[in-house]
Amino acid sequence: MPNSIQVTIIDKLKTLIAADYSAGFSGSNLSASGRVIIGAPNGAPLIPSASIIYIDTIERQGRTLGRYVGESVFQIVAYAGASTLENRIRLAINLASDIQKKLTADRTLGLAGLTEDVLVNQTALDGEEYGISQAGIALLEVRVTHQTQFGV
Repeated sequence: MPNSIQVTIIDKLKTLIAADYSAGFSGSNLSASGRVIIGAPNGAPLIPSASIIYIDTIERQGRTLGRYVGESVFQIVAYAGASTLENRIRLAINLASDIQKKLTADRTLGLAGLTEDVLVNQTALDGEEYGISQAGIALLEVRVTHQTQFGV
């Protein structure tokens, strides 16, 4: 049974994010099993790690009659460990940048024909503010546009 476009996208996001960024900005490795999950855990399950949360899909009429454009929004919460406040924020920004670079290397997410574009916004927080000691938190908002003849 085929999946909805949203499930196809979230599975692809998980596959892309679960990468080794050792040579990237953060030096983090999210390639091991369990480092990237779908859903919102309570706190950081592992450090480093990431979770992907589906927010919503908004549909509107497409550019031509009988076509519909959808924009699906996902949130990625990534955790990176460091001992000082400054290093936690730096590492969280660097991990967010690694993930953003990975997702935007192919703006169709490798799903050409299904997706049209991906846009990523990011911010970073100190995990200490949320009871997650020794962790920086990267928040990424991922917006994926897709078009179909059937609606979303």
